[in-house]
Amino acid sequence: MAFLKSTEQKNDTREFLEFDEAREVFKDSTKSTDERMEALDYILRHKEIYFVLKILSQMFQENSVEDHPLVDFAFSNFGTKPKREQDFDAMFEILQSNNAYLRNMAIKFLQEFGIEAKPFLEKLMSSEDKDIRIFAINILGDVSYDDSIDMLRYFVLKEQDINAMMTAVDYLGEVGSMEDVKLLEAIKEEHKEEPYVVFAIDTAIERIKG
Repeated sequence: MAFLKSTEQKNDTREFLEFDEAREVFKDSTKSTDERMEALDYILRHKEIYFVLKILSQMFQENSVEDHPLVDFAFSNFGTKPKREQDFDAMFEILQSNNAYLRNMAIKFLQEFGIEAKPFLEKLMSSEDKDIRIFAINILGDVSYDDSIDMLRYFVLKEQDINAMMTAVDYLGEVGSMEDVKLLEAIKEEHKEEPYVVFAIDTAIERIKG
């Protein structure tokens, strides 16, 4: 689903004297949604994407329906896409948020620029932390694009942690093709003494064969 940026411009949009003033209005939950959105608009026009992402992560730690219009507005009106490491660090923070709505909006945002997210996902998939690697595979499943299957195949071949590998195998069972059966059979043979692995791979193969 593409984000839509409003083409309507208010002639009476408030102009803030400085950033701190806009930030205080945006953070003030007693202000109206319109007032806070005007403040957010100012912030979006004056601050870089990583800065705004950090504010969103800090402010919207809990899911509240009242905050949804502000979250929607932010993700619909970023002037640029994340490009630098600090942008993706801030995006990663949001992807770990307890706020499911904020997290899902970030995933949809990543979906919008598909292949451009590849370096970010590859970085997560190469993390020394297996939980982050598993997390990356789950994101990859949500933001699937043409290279996703090749990335899953490569991950399955090189991954040493069984739980992380099986996460990728599970997704490969959903999106893979008959050419992946041989790969999965080879992995199963390598881990034939581990019932959990054998069962998971057999399940993935059954899905592929349909």
